[in-house]
Amino acid sequence: MNQRERKKFNKLLVQEYNRLSKGVKQLEEDTLYQPATDNVSDVSSYAEVGTDSFERETAINIASTESRQLLDVSDALQRVEDGTYGACEGCEKDIPKKRLEVFPAARYCIECQSKLERDGVL
Repeated sequence: MNQRERKKFNKLLVQEYNRLSKGVKQLEEDTLYQPATDNVSDVSSYAEVGTDSFERETAINIASTESRQLLDVSDALQRVEDGTYGACEGCEKDIPKKRLEVFPAARYCIECQSKLERDGVL
């Protein structure tokens, strides 16, 4: 991968990192730090508590997924810095540029990723 391509992917990764960081922060502010509805005085309030709990659980799941993606992007930025970005961690061949354009934090080529998902090991 040449210097120009590395800069292009670094820019994509930084944009993705910023987007994910903002999303996680927004979820935390909007949902995770809001007080839960605990005062249930009538039957109709039970539905509200259930809905609040479901929304809070959904937000936690989304934040968890985005946090994992944030770590993946951070790792990819480190690989750019180290000069190892774009090399498959399974077979060490170059990851196709089209794959990196779609999924800039990719660690594996399609073959190794498929094997990993299918067998659980490389």
